Amino acid sequence: MGLVMQLGATRGYDTYAISFRCQGSSDRQTGAKSAGTLASHSADVQHFISTLTRPPVILAHSFGGLIAQRYVLGSKDSIPCANEASTAGLVLLGSAPPYGNGSLVGRTFRRRPLFSIRLTWGFITRSYARSMPLFRDMFMSSDIPDKDLQRYFQLLQTNMSPVQLVDFRELNKQELPLQRPGPDFSTPVLALCGDQDVVVDLEAAEETAAHFGQGSAIELKGMAHDLMLDTRWQQAASTILEWLHQLK
Repeated sequence: MGLVMQLGATRGYDTYAISFRCQGSSDRQTGAKSAGTLASHSADVQHFISTLTRPPVILAHSFGGLIAQRYVLGSKDSIPCANEASTAGLVLLGSAPPYGNGSLVGRTFRRRPLFSIRLTWGFITRSYARSMPLFRDMFMSSDIPDKDLQRYFQLLQTNMSPVQLVDFRELNKQELPLQRPGPDFSTPVLALCGDQDVVVDLEAAEETAAHFGQGSAIELKGMAHDLMLDTRWQQAASTILEWLHQLK
């Protein structure tokens, strides 16, 4: 979460960042087609949280948000929300919704068919890691300073794993949609998105919040998909910190 985590730390919050299997600085598995499944990644989250002395508020971005939802909600054949007691709150930034991206992709295609094809092709081929203009168009606001855009693009090129986080075809077949929470679910949920986000729209954030029953969705003005790094990242951080303060 980068800058958002740094600001949280200055406000007295203990902050931790998880590097998923085969991603970032984690060890790479030679020849692996994918790093894992929603189940295996959420099990890793559970293992880490078990080492903490108190339940954390989980902040998760984009597809990491789907893993965080899977952790809190559990598997379809388990007791709903078995991990709820170990979670003090859930903040989802530009998160994939619990039903997957099918309806989201359809909405984007109806609004901007040509760009939707470009966006889908960018994800499939990972061409956003080879083209800085595409990287900006997919993830950042149009007014991001060049020096920041270049720095984030170089970090992406340096740290992006050749191994996919999950096998997306198997994900849609076997693990989605996520189960709904039980009637006693009470973990606070905040779903954020940017009004310039071309990956996850407000309707998807509202769908995610509604899935949890008592969740809330907020659209941040002038922000794109990478809310924690974008031009007005302080707006996202301030919204999260204000929400955290209300939990106390």
